[in-house]
Amino acid sequence: MDSELIKKIVKSSGVREGELILVQLWGEDSDITIMHDFAVAVAELGASPLELQQSRSHNRNIFSAAKEACFPERYYSIFEKVDAVLDVFTYQPVVLNYEISKEQMNYYRNYMRKLFETLMKKKRFTQIRIPTAENARESDLDIEDYIKRMTKAYDIDYIKLSEICEKKIAELKAAREILLHTGDNCSLKLVMGDRNWIADCGDGDWPCGEVYIAPIEEKTAGKVFYNKLFIENTGVFEKVILTVEEGIVISSNQEKVNDFIKNCAKESLTVCELGFGCNENITGLCGYAVLDEKMADSFHIAIGDNRMFGGKNKADLHMDFVGIAEIEIIN
Repeated sequence: MDSELIKKIVKSSGVREGELILVQLWGEDSDITIMHDFAVAVAELGASPLELQQSRSHNRNIFSAAKEACFPERYYSIFEKVDAVLDVFTYQPVVLNYEISKEQMNYYRNYMRKLFETLMKKKRFTQIRIPTAENARESDLDIEDYIKRMTKAYDIDYIKLSEICEKKIAELKAAREILLHTGDNCSLKLVMGDRNWIADCGDGDWPCGEVYIAPIEEKTAGKVFYNKLFIENTGVFEKVILTVEEGIVISSNQEKVNDFIKNCAKESLTVCELGFGCNENITGLCGYAVLDEKMADSFHIAIGDNRMFGGKNKADLHMDFVGIAEIEIIN
């Protein structure tokens, strides 16, 4: 990722003059210039960067040697004055990918838990995936295809994106109910209640570009058709119909999808989100939800946890199902 694109991302993330910004890099020493480039971009906006590297190899060495007295509460007080976090990763965060003893691993997990408890309280926590071969492997996409798609998704006009998201919310905010019409005679009703729409234009999960809401959980009902449905760690399925009753996905028209449903707890099958993609630089579904859910003119429903954006459903997962629908708004 070149420095000019990094500057564009940092500016659009909401960094303001006078702020203290933690730039946290998940990467090795060979990736260190990425963290430095983000720090420079922060400084150019009149904010103060604080750098923190989370290297798998270095964390292995630290936590292989760590004692119980390491990382007391006062360590986390270092971050008290931080206004916002740029969480930049060249590979999957937190995962150590090395074998250490059970006791030492518990020290590592405790450190990560307390660190995230501290950082998630900041006014912005922005996660930025760097287009790398390692991240491509997590996506199951071809490396070259992944890097091309991600770079294009990042390199957009963020002022225009913000305008698109604002316009979309203006269309949706008065909606009492929304109907998704898909396939042949499939309709899914979602009720908004007094829940609020949220625009992701750069201060959340990157690449950005969506508006979303936590619908009233128990009110979602009907059927939704997907020409192609990607279910993480399960498979890709064609011409799938999901049936939803009282907010819960109860069945499908395909045996393997039904096997997935049978293995999930009720709360993990609860429809927890409705969203619409707004990023015009994402032009086709690829099976990678991070990109697909942001694609312009797409919709997605999610199952699982939604407590972080106004819902009440607690679950161990959050999984997006992306498709194309005709939208009917009932005010």
